[in-house]
Formats: sequence, C-alpha cells, structure tokens
Amino acid sequence: MKKLWCILLIVSLFAITGCSSVQNAPESAATDSATAAAEESTSARFTPDKNAVYEYETREIWCENNGNRIYGEAYIPVVEGVEKFPLVIHAHGMGSNHEAGEAYCKRYAEKGFAGYSFDFPGGSRPTTENKSDGDQMKMTPVTEAADLQAVLDTALTWDFVDTDRVFLEGGSQGGLEAAMVGLDNTDKVKGMILHYPALYMPQIITSWYDDPDSIPDTISFGEDYELSGQFARDLYDVDVVSRLGDFPGNVIIIQGSEDTLVPAYYSEEASTLFPNCEYYVIEGSGHGFGGEDFETAVNYGLEYLYKNT
Repeated sequence: MKKLWCILLIVSLFAITGCSSVQNAPESAATDSATAAAEESTSARFTPDKNAVYEYETREIWCENNGNRIYGEAYIPVVEGVEKFPLVIHAHGMGSNHEAGEAYCKRYAEKGFAGYSFDFPGGSRPTTENKSDGDQMKMTPVTEAADLQAVLDTALTWDFVDTDRVFLEGGSQGGLEAAMVGLDNTDKVKGMILHYPALYMPQIITSWYDDPDSIPDTISFGEDYELSGQFARDLYDVDVVSRLGDFPGNVIIIQGSEDTLVPAYYSEEASTLFPNCEYYVIEGSGHGFGGEDFETAVNYGLEYLYKNT
C-alpha cells in the first residue's frame, strides 16, 4: 500500500515557391536566385513585438492516433499580413485535461505565439472532462508519448504554423512526455518549456519493484481513480534522464520550491544534464502554478520564447 501511495505522489504529477520567367538560366544565376528567395523568406518571418497585445482566434482541431480521435484547441494570433506563427504545444499532466494549458496558450497567443492544448486519450481522472477517445485503463506514459507524437506530426501540417519554430510545453507527467517526444524529434522541435517535469518517474517506479512482473494488474489512485499495472510496467522501457544531454535546443525548467510531488532537486539535477537549460524556482509554489505564480511562470515562458524565436 505504501508503494501505491508513493506512486500516486510521483505520477499525479503530456515556401515560398515560384516559376522563373527566364528559361534555361545559368546554374549560378539560379543558385543566387534561390539564395535571395531564402533570405527574403527569413527576413519576412514574423517576430512578435514584446510591447504588443494581439487579438487571437480559437479553433477546435482534432488529431488522431491509433484509432483514437484527440481533441484540442488552438489559439492563433491575428496579425495583418502574417500567416504563420511560432507554435507551443502544451501537454497536460496525468489526471488533468486540455484546460491545464488553456491559460498559457491564450497568453502566448496574445503575445504573438500560437498555442495548442489537447486531451490525452485516457489521460484524465473520471471526474475531469476529456473529449478525446480512449480508455484510462489503457493509458501509459508510452501511449501518451505516441499521442503527443501524433499531435506534433499533425501540427506541422497546419497552415498557421511556422514549422521551424515549434516548441513543446508540459507539466508534471506532461513534462515527461514532452521530453520523450522532444528527444525523438530534435529536427522538428526547437525547444521545450517544462513545468515541474516528472522526468525521474521511471527511475523511481522501477527502483520499487524487482521486475515488471511484480507490479499488480491494477493500481489505485484514490477511491475514484485506477490505472492498469501496465502504466508502471511501461516505465521499465523509458529512459529519459540519460538522454537529456542529447537535446541540442534550448530548454527552460520552471519549478515550485514547495512541490512535494516533483521535488525541486529532481528538476535542478535535470537542468544540469541538458546542454542548454535555464532553471527557475518560484519560491513558495507547489505542484501547479496559480495566481501570481502563474504570472511568474508564463512570463518566464514568454521571455524564453522571445529569445528563441
């Protein structure tokens, strides 16, 4: 029973294209033309103004993975003459839903960055609305990583996304999922914003069991929430911490000093393993940022985005 309670604490923590009018142009001329076009495209890339507050529109956008439809909401800045924006994809923690990322995505959109927050299939408590398909007894960190991968791949096809400036954001278990997918997609993900990420969940869970077979078929998380033992078994195949040094992009970790579910020392250690990582502690904050702590966290995120776009 003690093991299950401990698991609860840790886990409760997701072209410009054209045709030349000149026929048979010399190769050097064609190369110069292509270079000029690329430079023009880069120079025309939208750069959010720190002092501006932009209007934005909200779109309901569905993705799909493994037969499950994934519900999400996109928040897209409305700027005259601009079609593509940097994008932040928010992955919520275990037991939560897309609303966990709503406030962040709205603030990002007001400042010129598109945001998308979605429901992990099977990733919410029974008392929390989840509009995606999926069964909570089939959800594991591995299935959520696959769902986030599907969202990322789909997002790269959206007409409002600058595909060279896509960021993953995640809280708690969502931070673990963001890191897993980010490490597998260093060519697609420019950077990551991690809130109290449960990066050490695999090491903690596997240290409590001799082998996967010793994990029970059902794990209880309070009176109204159960997950399958496969949730824990799948963590035996997950190794994120040893790979953090392989992520070439810039990362920011934001942590509460009083977090008892993901203690600050885990995030502090993780910050030293990423090659390029900013680490901020919000004094007095716990597991989740609200009120003034939210303002602090979202402003840290915005400063990071300004520097990396």
